[in-house]
Amino acid sequence: MGEAPEDRGAVSGGRVRRTLTRWADAVAGDELRRLVDRRVQLALDARDAASRAAAPAPAAPSPRRGTRESVAAHAARPWLATGRSVHTRVQSPELRALRRCHPYTGPVLVQVGEGRPAWMWFDEDDLVAAVTFWFGPNAYETLSTAVFSTLAARAELVLDVGAHTGIFSLVAGASSPDVVVHAFEVVDRIARRTRTNVRLSGLETRVHVHAVGVSSEPGVLTLHHNDAVPLATGSSFERFADRDAAKGAATSEVEVTTLDTWWAAEGRPHVALMKLDVERHESHVLAGARELLTAEQPALLAEVLSRDDFATLYALLGERGYTRAWHVDDDAGLAYPVGSDLTYASGAEYVYRRYHNVLFTGERRAPVAAEAVALLGATGPAPAG
Repeated sequence: MGEAPEDRGAVSGGRVRRTLTRWADAVAGDELRRLVDRRVQLALDARDAASRAAAPAPAAPSPRRGTRESVAAHAARPWLATGRSVHTRVQSPELRALRRCHPYTGPVLVQVGEGRPAWMWFDEDDLVAAVTFWFGPNAYETLSTAVFSTLAARAELVLDVGAHTGIFSLVAGASSPDVVVHAFEVVDRIARRTRTNVRLSGLETRVHVHAVGVSSEPGVLTLHHNDAVPLATGSSFERFADRDAAKGAATSEVEVTTLDTWWAAEGRPHVALMKLDVERHESHVLAGARELLTAEQPALLAEVLSRDDFATLYALLGERGYTRAWHVDDDAGLAYPVGSDLTYASGAEYVYRRYHNVLFTGERRAPVAAEAVALLGATGPAPAG
């Protein structure tokens, strides 16, 4: 089969380069060699440019939202009325209505308190960035991100397992010039957006994104995800009947590692803080982190999706020396101490109402965690009602 014209050009260009550079070496050594090589490269670049100019023009990109639409979206943000973030759930009717009326593409400010700002890219495709754009720089899981940022400011190394588009990694990375964050996100396209957000925020030296899953053993697992919503939350190694039945439901085989494997490869550094949000795969992640958790006992912020999830995590972490927990109520802006018997300090029994985060610690880090909650004015005895 004959060479295509451009292939023949590439071959002849290579031959010209080799002939001239051999001559240059023989006559005048490296200095003239570099001059000839540059001249040849310029000639080849000019030829390639002429070929591209003669080629058919690529299809025009789809039109982007213009300045007028962008300004209208900015002006319609509810948080402008108060000047402060308003904690909002990702599925709120108000958020859906705003997105329908004022679609927005562009950067979104993320900021906890007076800390360094970070940024997320938004193209009507990320619910976390949507909440943050419309309702304020600290509107997504307001208390959880504030507690995490406060603890990260005192940490040298932070782990974010199930990072999604990276909001916890960003607030941690922005909390201190001395912190290093490792974010693990198994869905490759979401990990790419996380890296984009890290670059937008100028945090490349502090936040490192790993496009790999985390479980109890290294290997390959089946991931359940949704292709109809490219940046959807909720991807999991566990099966959920409602998610499997949803339009766009799909599965993929993906690589996984363990935190102990990663930690050993990194030289067993000190880990002070960790976030865990892996949609009911938490017990497997903890099983693969026994050595790390026993040695370091990092403060651990984990999402729970049921009372059983809370009880199971508390029991598993108890085996690693964890003795304290706070139910983080982002809706109320309060954190309530909870005992291992799932009762509050007030004596009231814990009742699961909707998904939320829990902050777990051992006695070693409990004072720092309690201080962080107190500094935020978020200490409460038990939920109302």
